[in-house]
Amino acid sequence: MSNIKGVIFDMDGVIFDTESMSSDFWRKTMAKYGHEMNDEIYSEVMGRNKEGVIEGLESIYKDPSIDFRKISEEKTAAMVEQLDKNPIPTLPGIYEIIEYLKLKGYKMGVATSTRKFRAEKRLKKENIYDHMHAFMYGDEVEKSKPHPEIFLKTAQMLNLEPGECLVLEDSPSGIEAAYNGGFKCINVVDMKKPTEQMKKRTIAICDDLFEVIDWLEENN
Repeated sequence: MSNIKGVIFDMDGVIFDTESMSSDFWRKTMAKYGHEMNDEIYSEVMGRNKEGVIEGLESIYKDPSIDFRKISEEKTAAMVEQLDKNPIPTLPGIYEIIEYLKLKGYKMGVATSTRKFRAEKRLKKENIYDHMHAFMYGDEVEKSKPHPEIFLKTAQMLNLEPGECLVLEDSPSGIEAAYNGGFKCINVVDMKKPTEQMKKRTIAICDDLFEVIDWLEENN
């Protein structure tokens, strides 16, 4: 049996169904400047903060003529406008798992690479913010995922050790960050299909948050 006392949620791709949307906005904005991008490329950098995404794409494309910072700002502005005007799509089971964790007495936190002002607005808009006990945002850490800083700080805010926390992640960089910090991690599958490396770094693969509830019932 596990000794899990707290659950730390990534936001995009675990709470909100926004990773495919982000990939689509990246593809459209890149195309505007004559460059190709697809879900496979995006999945290699998703989960990181802005600087981490830019560095990752620069490493992948190896083309100094592409101004990823300008493209990132334009892509983000377009996506934020859409999210501000419409309900933010959530992943199946998010409200059910929150109620389950509350009932069972787990502590809950959010660790997202999204900036604080933007993430707080979205979490409050979809009635998730008030249920959480701790938050850590991309602009509150020095190092982006796959560095474990964001999860370590969230665990500290929850007054828990890494080994007492379960991280729910969908991205390779997020899973790597949880592993590097000594956390148990479940891969909640979204855009990126689990690689062998991701499987080795996690204690379970779940297709949705309902399966995470089932796993906790059986293993904790």
